Amino acid sequence: MNQEKSSTLEIKMPILKLKIGMYVSRLDKPWAESSFLFQGFLISNNALIKKLAQECEYVYIDRTKQDNQLINEKVADFSPTTEKTEQGFGHLLQRCKEFLGLRKTEPPSEPVYQKTNRLKDIVDLTVKTDSIISPRKQLPYHKEINFAKQTHAHIEHLMHEFTSQVKEGGTIDILIARPTIYDCMASVLRSPDAMVLATRLKNKHKSVWQRSMNDCVLALSLGRYLNLHEDDLITLGLSALLHDIGNLKISRQAIEAAENKIELIKTHTQLGYDILVNCPGELGKVVADVAYSHHEQLNGFGFPRGLYGEQISAFTRIVSIVDVYNTLTLDTQNRQGMTHYDAITTMLKKSDSQFDETLLNSFNQCIGIYPIGCVVEMNTGELALVVEIDPKHKLRPTVLLLTDANKTPCAKQVVDLAQTMTKDEMTFSIKAIVRPEKYGIQI
Repeated sequence: MNQEKSSTLEIKMPILKLKIGMYVSRLDKPWAESSFLFQGFLISNNALIKKLAQECEYVYIDRTKQDNQLINEKVADFSPTTEKTEQGFGHLLQRCKEFLGLRKTEPPSEPVYQKTNRLKDIVDLTVKTDSIISPRKQLPYHKEINFAKQTHAHIEHLMHEFTSQVKEGGTIDILIARPTIYDCMASVLRSPDAMVLATRLKNKHKSVWQRSMNDCVLALSLGRYLNLHEDDLITLGLSALLHDIGNLKISRQAIEAAENKIELIKTHTQLGYDILVNCPGELGKVVADVAYSHHEQLNGFGFPRGLYGEQISAFTRIVSIVDVYNTLTLDTQNRQGMTHYDAITTMLKKSDSQFDETLLNSFNQCIGIYPIGCVVEMNTGELALVVEIDPKHKLRPTVLLLTDANKTPCAKQVVDLAQTMTKDEMTFSIKAIVRPEKYGIQI
């Protein structure tokens, strides 16, 4: 912690509120631990603000040295949007969607890359996960949510086209999907919470593609957490999105008529491989291998080939983790999905046999105690939707209040629980994750 004495004209300023023309007198850490050469400087352009965002959460501004003319002329790309409170909502879920969609967003910037890791090195333990520094969020969720929803819609449209091509007996070109996956990756790098939330707020699991999109976003979120190289993130996103494509070749009628339904369903791995292996380039071969192998287990008890250990690729290991997690938490006609806690506990018990222990532990850390999109009950009775996770305060995320203490729908209000710790009154905190359907909430 920086122990320098603060001036009465020196104010603490979050990175998101910095403007061109302000004078940075101190950082939230010693100058020697930063990449800045000079102790104190005038913010002359947006590049300096972006550089500060990579290293700091807040700085100290000396108002006696700022350039007021520049401040009045230019506002940084990180300046927050001001919204007016609006009243009146219909259905509870629709209210959440409308609220998140009302936020105005600036044009998204390109992701800021730093020294990145290769997935193979992490799996081979050449890079220790406890030494990995995840990239800082570049934007809060509400500034990225519109772009995230648009990207989600583009992926959905693309997947419908692929579905038609596969069902008509044609082939697909995964290179067509690369630009869309890049947009998804860039959005996750800027604000992973926004993309996860956009996926959660869709009518989930209505098709194989909705589940695959969930897998894609979770896989990219884990890849971001591991600070993976862009090339690995693109491959990972495509692999997660297309790993279940073989299911399109198995009709519901065929399953109902089959004597051994399970064995028929298992053939989707071979069918997926056959569809993808002829796609051009090395990327097609990697994605095809994931489709073929995502039900393999490290102990050799998976299918279709009974692979074990190093025979299972690094990309397959991540896709297997997110696929099983989504399967366990999925509500179906025959059963109610597990809670997040039960699902992750079940998977951790198999970390030494079925899953890659390093990647599974990283996944658990990545999604946190209160995952984005889950509904929680507050200690004072309100119900709320988790919309953003603070990496430094994972038990105190940002939530969107859905009801008052009597469980009656209320006007929208976002509460950053990490900020409530500074208040004198009783701390506002999460009591437990709840099932939204118990209170008539459909997420």
